[in-house]
Parts: sequence; structure tokens; C-alpha cells
Amino acid sequence: MNPAAIAQRVRRIPRLVASDRLAEACLLLGTFIDPDLDGFDYLGRLDRMAADVNGSTHLAIRRIVSIREGIGGNTEDYDKIENGFLHKVLDSRRGLPIIVSAIWIEVGRRAGIEMEGVGLPGHFLVFAGGQLVDPFHFGEAIGADEAASLVAESMGGKPRLEPAWLTPVGTRVILNRILANLADRYRAVEDSDNLAWVEACQEVL
Repeated sequence: MNPAAIAQRVRRIPRLVASDRLAEACLLLGTFIDPDLDGFDYLGRLDRMAADVNGSTHLAIRRIVSIREGIGGNTEDYDKIENGFLHKVLDSRRGLPIIVSAIWIEVGRRAGIEMEGVGLPGHFLVFAGGQLVDPFHFGEAIGADEAASLVAESMGGKPRLEPAWLTPVGTRVILNRILANLADRYRAVEDSDNLAWVEACQEVL
């Protein structure tokens, strides 16, 4: 992709974030690795999943996203770069906690359910209809003890949970965290070309 095309895409990021268009922002990131990506196709998938949600609780979303569609965490190849892109996760049905959570958030909101992201250290959860849920583990409803254990699994040490960690986060925080994950992975494989566009996106947020 040439520099002008990269710059054009980067300039769209703040507008999408300001209007809380999380799915569209995630799909825009996907165009950096798949320039011919049809974002409307993937938005349509989210719309169709949401149309099949029957109810107003986390269980209604779980029946569609986690059980019927089988979307959950990639425990076998967690560091795979594709796990950090929304369109790749919709195709493979496996991804990082934050991307699987983004799918839950977007499907739930389209279905009229109150959805909020929760950025624990090392793991990402959602509040779905007021219930704390772990989309990575196929939509399990969890409480404070389980959340504290997830922090320990990701970060080491004893189970711990600061109340502030359960404060809901918005689209800007979510996208920044997605970009941080991608930056870490591209640095690990010394992919300077892809790291460049990730860092350019980080700079505008």
C-alpha cells in the first residue's frame, strides 16, 4: 500500500472513534493488511447475528455468538497476528479477548442490549445487559473472583481485582488497546512495514 493510501485511511480513524463506530474502525484496520476487504460484508454478518438475538440478556447473545457461531478465544495459537483483526476472527471464529469482545459489543448493541467493554490488565471482558461476561471463554458469566483469577493468569501473581479495572471503557480505549496488541506482535516478528501503519494510527488517537 502506498503512503498516500495509508495516510487517507489513518485520517478516517478519529472520525470513526468519535462516533463510536467500533466495528467500522476495526474493519478499517483490516484494510491495511487486506486492501480489498469488503467491510460491508462483515458489517452485514454482525447485523444478521444481531437480528437472530432473541432476548435482552447476555444469554441471548451467547446463544448466537458463542454457541451457534462458535466464536471464542484462540487458545491454541494466541499470538497469531490474525487474532487481532475483526474480519479474520469473524472468518476463523477464533481471536484475542478484545476482538471477540468487540464482536459481542457490536452484536449486542445492534440487538438493543446495553453493552460495555471492560479492560482488565491482560484480559478483556464485557458487561452484557449488566452481567460481566468473558467472550474469550465462549460467553461465560463471571463474578469478581473469576475476574481476579483471569488477571493472575495473564499477568502472574496472586488473583487480584481493583474496582477501577471494572470501569467501562469506550471505543477510543478499545481501539488503542487493539493497536497496542498489533504493535507488540509486529515488533516481535520484526515487521517494520506493518508496524509503521499501526504506529501512525496510534498517533491520531
